[in-house]
Amino acid sequence: MNAFKKFLIFLMLPATLAGVMSCEKEENPQASDGPPVVHYIRSTDPALSDSLLVGTFMGSLIAIVGDNLGETRELWFNDQRATLNPTYVTKKSILVNVPSTVPVVVNNKMRFVFADGSELLHDFSVNVPAPTLSGIKSEYVPDGETIVLEGDFFFEPKVFFPDNVEAVITSFTKTQIEAIVPTGATPGQISVKTTFGTAKSKFFFRDNRNTLLDYDTKSHETWTAPIRNSAATPEVPECSGNYALFKSASHGAWQWVNEMTMQYWAPRGRGNVPVATGAVSDLVLKFEANVPIEWKGVRMEIFFGPFAEDHGRDVAGTVFARWRPWKNGPYKTDGWETISIPLSEFKYGKDDPEDSEIGSTALTNLSSLTNVTMMLFGPADAANPIEIAIDNVRIVQN
Repeated sequence: MNAFKKFLIFLMLPATLAGVMSCEKEENPQASDGPPVVHYIRSTDPALSDSLLVGTFMGSLIAIVGDNLGETRELWFNDQRATLNPTYVTKKSILVNVPSTVPVVVNNKMRFVFADGSELLHDFSVNVPAPTLSGIKSEYVPDGETIVLEGDFFFEPKVFFPDNVEAVITSFTKTQIEAIVPTGATPGQISVKTTFGTAKSKFFFRDNRNTLLDYDTKSHETWTAPIRNSAATPEVPECSGNYALFKSASHGAWQWVNEMTMQYWAPRGRGNVPVATGAVSDLVLKFEANVPIEWKGVRMEIFFGPFAEDHGRDVAGTVFARWRPWKNGPYKTDGWETISIPLSEFKYGKDDPEDSEIGSTALTNLSSLTNVTMMLFGPADAANPIEIAIDNVRIVQN
């Protein structure tokens, strides 16, 4: 809140508090005629002035109303000292911002320290939000390497992998944590705990639910995008074993090249089984991607097809997603990253204009769709080099 807004709030304080302050101008505002006492605490927001507070959030501006408060020299919330402005410390009231620093020791007390060294404790809690865990850079990270978690309110956090295995945190901010994946870590949800609560991820670490392709035990038509590993392609380190690699020194508009497609045909794979079950609105396509050089110009089309040994691009009713992370500029990753494409983004017909953001169709039913194709195919201003590694293609609950 800026100084001007605070000034407006002071002008709009309820008449009772304003009256108290104005009366004090007729006498010594610091004079004491008894022990200090707090009658109540309330917000300085006029819309909330009738509500008494027993706690509030960090940074909030509050009015403490009582008697004989004028000799207050220090005011602490838990173990955090507030900044007092003498102008707003009077016999009957104190206006103060609750500290914005997260407490280490939480006793839910407000502590007044007076000029003579005496103290007064008053019950008051500072509400620090529980952590939220919104994302992860990559769901697949080898043991001993660094995982990056995104969220908020990471105050002195602890990170726990499945089976309550605690990780070593190497760095953290309010919104990001870096931690080392413990030896023997297993698939499942990750938890972040602070003094103020626990967040459990919606995503799964090393998500092995409904994996369609992992390029180790579950593979695609090998005459399409070649299977590689870090020994064959040192510039792309391992994610979780082998991966598919789209690579071309020069790939341009509407070039249909085997190595720039990745086709999975269910008749040669897991059989006549839909790519996923459940409501389309609840599902998301995920995979790990590593793009070590700048990608631009040619989109990646992703689509599902019926049970057949065919790509299915020309089948009537085929619905496409267009992965175009370079729309706002050339795209590359910092190592492996988990890509999430909600199935609601499968909304394009094959002839929809390139600049369309709405699409002409929608994916509504997966029951007859068993095949998966990913291909670099579309318009482009010029041919460009392409190198995109893909691993762990799966469709899971959002």
